[in-house]
Amino acid sequence: MNWFYGITRTLFLVFCLRSILPLEAKQIQFNLVPEREDIIQYEIELWKTDDLELEIPFRVLSNPGPVNLFIPEGYEFFRIRAVAKRKVRGYWTELYNVSQFGKKTKPAEKPIAKIPAKTDILVPIANEKGNQDLYLTSNKIKISPISLGKKIQIRYRINGGIWQTSSSPELEFFKDGSYHLEYKVTNELGISDGMQLWDFKVDRTPPNTVITFPIPPFIQKEYSFIGPNYPIQLKTTDNGSGVSSIRYRTTCDENETTEYYLWNDSTWKEILSNCKKAILLEISAVDRLGNEESPKKIFIHRTKQD
Repeated sequence: MNWFYGITRTLFLVFCLRSILPLEAKQIQFNLVPEREDIIQYEIELWKTDDLELEIPFRVLSNPGPVNLFIPEGYEFFRIRAVAKRKVRGYWTELYNVSQFGKKTKPAEKPIAKIPAKTDILVPIANEKGNQDLYLTSNKIKISPISLGKKIQIRYRINGGIWQTSSSPELEFFKDGSYHLEYKVTNELGISDGMQLWDFKVDRTPPNTVITFPIPPFIQKEYSFIGPNYPIQLKTTDNGSGVSSIRYRTTCDENETTEYYLWNDSTWKEILSNCKKAILLEISAVDRLGNEESPKKIFIHRTKQD
């Protein structure tokens, strides 16, 4: 049997957890080890359920080092994030189950969810050299003074440009690249809190995936013919925060479309063995900020040998 394919052309955690088995019910022990010198604190949220939209968490603060976390009755889950100087916050960890924390379980294969939208203004992401770059998660920054006053002025400039003055500037960043923001807040008495410096990057561009074949396919009209033992090859590039994952989903003979799953070396064979009819394959890469590539589509049809 032959095949032919039509292509139509997509927290950083700033701390380590070294878990220990629960000491007793409703109390667990672990160690918070900063991976950066500017980490000063950790926020811990306790949840009664794993549905984060239906309740308000119980939040506690902790310093780096050993932690004895007391879990009030009724709270079954918790998560952690680091807080650096200037109140820069990292990603929340996954939601840990109190009863399972510290126990080793074999992870089951499950659909790949979209990266949730970041709520912090700046998030740290490790680069190829192991250093941390701050990325802007919104297209705007609004500088608002803490102290209210009629004559408060904010002087600011971006990337060494012309100094500008405003009482509450709202800065827009639509172009990818690196930015250096300087600003100083001065009250009516001429008292300033000193120059504030922010270095960050903007990444609005999703990854790009190129689909190729290990051998040149035989092309006839709008179709490309190739044998089932020659899996497609994917090459994904991202010039910003970096590729987080390559996902795929399939539709078998116009039936219900599957969830997105992580692409791996055995995916191609699994796709062909799971569906014996026509297949729509969609491939989409996502970067570490959540920018998602528009799915690349391949229509797979079977042909019969005479």
